[in-house]
Amino acid sequence: MNQSASILAGLSVIALLLMPRSGLISQIEQFEGRTIKSISVEGNENMSREDILDLIQMRQGARLSGDLANGDLKTLFNSGSFAYIAFHADSSGDGVDIKIIVQERSRVEEIEFRGLDELNRQEITEAIPLKENEVFTERKLSESVSILIRKYREKGLFNAVVKTKTVNIEGPENLIKVIFIVDEGENIKISKINLIGIRSLDPEDILAVLELEEEGFISDGTFKEAVFEKDKETIIEFYRSRGYLDAELEEARWDIRWSNPVEQEERVIVVNYKVREGEQYFYGGYDVTWDEKFLHPEQTGQPPGDKALFTKDQIEEYFEYTDSSVGDVFDNAKFQRDRGIINYLYSQQGFIFARVIPERTIIVLSKAAIEEKRNDARQVAAAANGDDYFNLERLAELLEDNPEYEGRKIVHTRFVIAEGDKGFIESIIIKGNKKTLDKVIRREINLLLQEGELFDADKVQRARELVFNLGFFKEVNIDARPGSSEGQMNLIIDVNEQPTGTISLGGGYGTLTGFSIFTEVSENNLNGTGQRLSGRVEFGPLRTSLEASWTEPWMFDVPWSLTLSGFYSHRQVQAPSINIANEEELSTYDQDSVGVSIGVGHRFWVNWGHYHRFSPTFSVAANPSSMVDDSVYLLVDQGWQVRNMLTNGLYYDNRDNIFNTTTGQRFEFSVDLVGSILGGADHYIRYYPQYSFYWWPMDFTLFNLIRKNVLRRWRIVFEHRTSMTFTQQTGPVYGAQDKSINPYVEVQDRLYIGGYESLRGWNLFDIYYPSAWRLGGSHRILYGTELRIPVEPSLFWLVMFFDAGALYHDSSQFLIGDTTPQSTITALKQAELNIQNFNMSYFRYSWGFGFRLQIPILPLRIYLAKRLLWDSERRWFRDHPGTDGFEFVFGIGDRRF
Repeated sequence: MNQSASILAGLSVIALLLMPRSGLISQIEQFEGRTIKSISVEGNENMSREDILDLIQMRQGARLSGDLANGDLKTLFNSGSFAYIAFHADSSGDGVDIKIIVQERSRVEEIEFRGLDELNRQEITEAIPLKENEVFTERKLSESVSILIRKYREKGLFNAVVKTKTVNIEGPENLIKVIFIVDEGENIKISKINLIGIRSLDPEDILAVLELEEEGFISDGTFKEAVFEKDKETIIEFYRSRGYLDAELEEARWDIRWSNPVEQEERVIVVNYKVREGEQYFYGGYDVTWDEKFLHPEQTGQPPGDKALFTKDQIEEYFEYTDSSVGDVFDNAKFQRDRGIINYLYSQQGFIFARVIPERTIIVLSKAAIEEKRNDARQVAAAANGDDYFNLERLAELLEDNPEYEGRKIVHTRFVIAEGDKGFIESIIIKGNKKTLDKVIRREINLLLQEGELFDADKVQRARELVFNLGFFKEVNIDARPGSSEGQMNLIIDVNEQPTGTISLGGGYGTLTGFSIFTEVSENNLNGTGQRLSGRVEFGPLRTSLEASWTEPWMFDVPWSLTLSGFYSHRQVQAPSINIANEEELSTYDQDSVGVSIGVGHRFWVNWGHYHRFSPTFSVAANPSSMVDDSVYLLVDQGWQVRNMLTNGLYYDNRDNIFNTTTGQRFEFSVDLVGSILGGADHYIRYYPQYSFYWWPMDFTLFNLIRKNVLRRWRIVFEHRTSMTFTQQTGPVYGAQDKSINPYVEVQDRLYIGGYESLRGWNLFDIYYPSAWRLGGSHRILYGTELRIPVEPSLFWLVMFFDAGALYHDSSQFLIGDTTPQSTITALKQAELNIQNFNMSYFRYSWGFGFRLQIPILPLRIYLAKRLLWDSERRWFRDHPGTDGFEFVFGIGDRRF
């Protein structure tokens, strides 16, 4: 028999799937153990020979075996790139030549959508498994159609039809074009939501908390199945918050019907919820005890007589329900928060596995039931210590004062705590990030948490805040799950990414810059690395600018940042008048500036950081108006000048959410060194101590005025903000500079006060200011406090505020000569920073109210503000004379001090 006879060592994919492994091996017994002399590939068009060989284990010089051939055949098939695969073996001396015969699947050259109006094309392209420049399979096509149909159902388009068409593209590459032909169908709206079985509550209150709404003047009536499922839970949650603990949905369904069965022209959706309410329950009190089988005093560090980690009193002080709440409607949401606070207290100490088991006792309120409970062993034991276990005295008092309460069901809850063992972090697992690299999230987590250390709920919460404050995610959730052994647990960091790249067109407003429009291109998470890249062009009647910057927040994966930036700006600067009479006319001049900046920063101890930035700037002033004073003319005469500035700063920041803060504080102290040893035309040092503090006194639901939000709990927030700026004039180190010709502190470097950014209700050059303030100051103190009441936290807040501010002068920074009016000299001296001027009467104040409207690209701030003065005799504030009404204040963004 001729040894050149060949044998088929691999068959088609069908044969591969059906043939037992032993059958495949038996066909190559003739070549078993021989050395592979060569490997060739036949039939490939899009995938190169080298790419195919990279997928398999066979190599020239290796020994052929059945396991090797079978494994490589499966590997190539599982790659999804081939419709047919076969191995062909030919004898070659004492070795064997392998030929791999393939038939490639088609590749998708282009995907086209026709009729896609209601869905976002980019989002759909990302959601479907069929991708351009990838292999085409019928499975991918079918799954893509299913995803499109599901997306339409989520939009309320239940009649959407999706057909597909594939078109071969001429050429040797076996490429195709896939066309999705969409008929979106009619948009069927909700015409009616029926609540069946409602006896005790107002159906309108229930309808108000549902997200699904009937079509009407305000609501578009869109139906979404996911929202329908969520609303089922909302109904039960609402009932249980009203004391109906046994409430349940007997039926929940939706139907598509003809709006008019006779004419059959329009179809609508009717939603039905059938509720079984059950009885209403009322709060009767708490007790806290421990299951001694799960106490571990050796882990808690407590003495033998105090086995539990906490005392009963320590836990009860965190409860929302108190003894005075006995007899109130039982709010299950409040009960769940009270139960959850026990778990949280233990998890702060590492006892993540602690369990809190509620044991309920139901008392049907009556004199007989009260007397019966007096003989309960727990009541007797508590009475011996002067306590009232079941709060019977309070219940008896309620019954006596309100006989109609008889028969009410009172719920008394006993929390049994099983402390368990301490939990240690075994692994930190990150999921949900498609674009953001794991290390970008992990490095924030590792600032606080490391694998192998004791679980700490406070650290976990702060780590979640750090990740959220990156600004890359809509949601950041952290879950703890049991690990591979007892006492071990895994932290699951689940993120939901949001777009971080924007191309935006918007508007802005500033007291010094006026109205402007801008175009901004930015990417805050460049290629998922966390790098920030942005460019901005702004144009307005008072300001035109061009800016670009790049930031690497973690150089070499350590918490050191690098920022490079550059800018050009042309602006019309408002300057002090040549006289200080009380007149509203202002003087102006133009200024062109160009500059660059390089900065580094370092984060340490989680919430601390320091930064350092060098910023050389070149500027020139021109076109002064006729009202400007001599300092502006001197500035214009100097032509182009350079200003070198080195900024050094230290900060502490533990705010929970830097985008919408509700708790925490930020302290920052920075120093600007301008000129002096750095050279340039300006020479001074400026100090900036700043402090902001946020706290919330309570959650609330706007007093239930907005019924849709009755189940939501949002924080009322107080913001307190203080900023001080102090300027110290220095001088040049290299060479000489005539201060009378080229001042060390230019007019544009003076400090001003007024407008939305600093003192709402007062203008920048307000006629009611002390006259020296309108010249610009050397030192400034600002204070502001805001009460923010959320109506819809992501969109709309009501605001009340109080602002205070003062400007101080350093006369040495002004050019005072023989021609300077005596009134100006006197005004400057009266505004010196000294102990006499550091008093309530010297400051200017305002109070007012308004709202914050968070529209994308255009965050509006609109207030009504009233000027105030301090009345030394009454020792309280009074309206400023001549300003009886409120001033309208408008701002865009949060560019406050």
